Amino acid sequence: MLLVMVFRGLLVLGLIMSLDGRKKCQETKRKAANGSGPVEVFGVMTVGLVLDPNLKTAVFPVLHKATRSLSPWTYSDTYDETRVPQHISQAQCQRSGCLTPDGEEDMGLESKPILHQTLVLRRVQGEKGCSGGKGRKKGRKKGYFYKLDSESVNVGCTCVRPSVFHQKQ
Repeated sequence: MLLVMVFRGLLVLGLIMSLDGRKKCQETKRKAANGSGPVEVFGVMTVGLVLDPNLKTAVFPVLHKATRSLSPWTYSDTYDETRVPQHISQAQCQRSGCLTPDGEEDMGLESKPILHQTLVLRRVQGEKGCSGGKGRKKGRKKGYFYKLDSESVNVGCTCVRPSVFHQKQ
């Protein structure tokens, strides 16, 4: 009889702790969604993110710069449905050499892309819950979450002197 009462007590204590953990999880998600700053739960930082679909980015006329450059370039669109933003324009150098003021290609100089490291969000399949996709537990549904990532983007081209490596004889 005493053993049954101890077992019931432990069961009730476990249930209370489980409900308390779930309440903290929901409170953490609410704080993160309100933008009150980063919140740490079970060693995972949670940050609220609000994306405004009505926000329009300014488009600057850069085509004249790309064609007037001594190292002209064109843009091509890259698409990745698991990335935010899904479309990113990448510059591609039109020539291997650079243009002279007369419009001739000078092979004494090289046309190279200018790289810019930018932050993107990646949609990753994981498990919903406070753990951020770590540790599969019963009752949790598989879903998607977004992970901060960086990506190199070619933003233009420039002329550089060729790299020359002298060999010792």
